[in-house]
Amino acid sequence: MPDNELLILPVLKAVRGPHGGFVLTQKYMDGVAGYAKHWPGPVTSLVEVSHTPTTDMDHIEVIPEKAATGVELRPKSIEELTERIKNAALVSTFLSPFELPTAKLCKKLGVPIVFVSEYTLQTDIQIIHAHTTNPLLRFRRRHWARWAERKRRQALGIADGLQCSGTPTYQAYRELIDNTLLFFDNRVREDWFISADALARKAEDIGAGRPLRLVFGGRLIAMKGVMDLVPFAAALRQRNIPFTLDIYGDGPLKKDMAEQIRSHDLSDQVILRGAVDFGAVWVPDLQEKVDLFVCCHPQGDPSSTYPEVMACGVPIVGYDNEAFAGIAPLSQAGWTTPMHDVDALVSKVVQLHQERAPLVTAMQNARKFAAEHAFEATMQRRTRHLIDASRLPDHLKA
Repeated sequence: MPDNELLILPVLKAVRGPHGGFVLTQKYMDGVAGYAKHWPGPVTSLVEVSHTPTTDMDHIEVIPEKAATGVELRPKSIEELTERIKNAALVSTFLSPFELPTAKLCKKLGVPIVFVSEYTLQTDIQIIHAHTTNPLLRFRRRHWARWAERKRRQALGIADGLQCSGTPTYQAYRELIDNTLLFFDNRVREDWFISADALARKAEDIGAGRPLRLVFGGRLIAMKGVMDLVPFAAALRQRNIPFTLDIYGDGPLKKDMAEQIRSHDLSDQVILRGAVDFGAVWVPDLQEKVDLFVCCHPQGDPSSTYPEVMACGVPIVGYDNEAFAGIAPLSQAGWTTPMHDVDALVSKVVQLHQERAPLVTAMQNARKFAAEHAFEATMQRRTRHLIDASRLPDHLKA
């Protein structure tokens, strides 16, 4: 095996596709390609296989022989994994309690390991509460989450670096490991950003006082808080505010949301758009048809949605989960409201409807912040961080 290889052990599990390949996500493969553009050697993903597909919207089947970067089945035994990674220049993987043995193995082999983190203990517990109603099961899962956090912190004590997606884990872990990088994950490339002319047209249009065009996009699952969207829309209509709300995405709660829309007689204003192609539909719609993103996430998932919608000149109003509460003041492109307070969310939108100037300013701030964290620049910074932490020879690090 080459000694200049970057090995990635993704938390995302694959399922076997109809052609024998690995079903992953386009977002994941784009990220790996972003590494490969700057890494001075081969980049290979070692993936685990599951029988359960994820709820992501951008599944693709990756055929290893045809893929732009390496994709292999992750060895199951410690002996096989040792043989596979012993010559790597660096291993990168998700900060999971199950990767503590991997960190110990890398330390033993002298292979640097850099973790990527997304969720804090607080976010893990919020997700448990969003998905679990049984009190005993909640208690057990909270106990497991605290155990997992102890293992994560042990792994950081071994690691050679940490990349934090969003501010929550950066604030939680940066004192535990010196080599820490903060980034904002997104898929929007520089040539996809809303143009200055289009942004100016949208600002002028908003200033004319027409109904606000609201949007939500993401998986229709409990941890995204989507069941608050229809009550939000119903309350907004009760305040006699003209608006439309388009909801993009799919998931197990779609049927319940459709019934909510019917029962509140909102079908003319609230539309379930389903899962759409990111580049062909989602990005153009944000740029041309959306004024404000409504984010009802009840937990601090550092969603790539934040910088992605900002790149399209769309500000955000949402609950003050720890991720959005971190990015909102940095970007000056959003407004936070108390968690689960639908009335506060409605009141903020009413205020923005009545006074449009702050919305226009936030649109401009959104694009500026996103431009500083575009996909290309973000992947270059992340890869540079990996190179510096690796055991690549000096001439390849330059």
